[in-house]
Amino acid sequence: MKNQNSSSKSSVITKPSSSNSTKQSTKTMDNETNQKQIVEEMIISNDNLSMEQNDKEAKQNEIIIYEFHFPVDLCGRLIGRQGVHVDYIRQITQVDLVVRDDAVSYEKQVVALHGRRVDVERAIELIAKRFPSDRYPQVSFSPINKKIILRQRAPECVPIPSSAAQLYLPDGIPTEVLVTSVVSCNHIFVQQILHPSYPELTRLDNSMSVFYHHTEMTPILPRPIQPGVICAAPTQAGWFRALITVYNSNDDMALIKFLDYGGYLYVNAGSLRVLRQDFMIIPFQAAEVYLDNVVPTDNQEDFTPESIELVKPMILGSSFKAIVTGYHYDNTPFIQLTKRHGNTRPVNTDIQKMINSQQPTSMPINATVANTSLSSLPNQFEQSVSDVSTISSTSNSDS
Repeated sequence: MKNQNSSSKSSVITKPSSSNSTKQSTKTMDNETNQKQIVEEMIISNDNLSMEQNDKEAKQNEIIIYEFHFPVDLCGRLIGRQGVHVDYIRQITQVDLVVRDDAVSYEKQVVALHGRRVDVERAIELIAKRFPSDRYPQVSFSPINKKIILRQRAPECVPIPSSAAQLYLPDGIPTEVLVTSVVSCNHIFVQQILHPSYPELTRLDNSMSVFYHHTEMTPILPRPIQPGVICAAPTQAGWFRALITVYNSNDDMALIKFLDYGGYLYVNAGSLRVLRQDFMIIPFQAAEVYLDNVVPTDNQEDFTPESIELVKPMILGSSFKAIVTGYHYDNTPFIQLTKRHGNTRPVNTDIQKMINSQQPTSMPINATVANTSLSSLPNQFEQSVSDVSTISSTSNSDS
């Protein structure tokens, strides 16, 4: 009997207390919440890892141009006999390797690598392997300029120059200017030769000419081309910054305005190139102006070609003092020119007298930009005050 009572006692099931039940339920919910958070963190971690991998892959596939200086006395070893080493690098990495002269120094040359970022890095490793730093400490792979990403996305259209990017003549203050382009008898472009940014223009021109020398390594303008795009335009003397004012998609031709030297030219749009952002470091130098009180003769609606050809040698490439006298309805300023030294009589008066004395021998031409015969605009702009030399003669040489 004692054993039976003992056995029955042990088989009794008691109801757990309400507090114990709540603790177990809470613990179960906490476990489920923790597991859910762990799963979510794993998903987020996997997504971040996937995005990082995609970003890394996209970065590796970026098309770049990487330039660095290289000692001229070692270029023979870099190139190899009959170019065998350069050909080897091109074949292994699929990178375009170009060795060219440096525009400033005769002691070094420029090595340009063009291709995917990952391939360019591989090419640099191959060159470094051939020129170990302990034996060739003079060899450095520091980039000349910031690496330029090409064709990763469509180049952004640069807006029409604002007041921050374009130099304008100050109101009411005589300013020393150089006449760099004559579009018509009263329509010219001038540069402010005493502006702090003016001395940097020659350096910019040289840098652009060196960079755009190999046009196959520079991207063309994306289509369709929109007016207002700033680009790099070729001439006989080099490459210069230009603004597209009109584009004809039927024959792929564009009317461009040179932003640093002035003048308008009609060129093949295929010759234009995307302008690098670091070539926008100085403001555009050419200010477009009208000569005040210079008008066609009474019996002419516009200036004759003969009159324009007479006025050009009188002012093109010469320096004057200019003062703004008013503004046209299109906001282009009217100016009065005087000689820098000596006689202060307005040059505008001499120009008008010359036009009045000129007997017209042919039909007048339209002086407006839109209808100007662009092929008849020689001597569009000059290089500098000390060396006034024509660098563009006809639209054919620029296309």
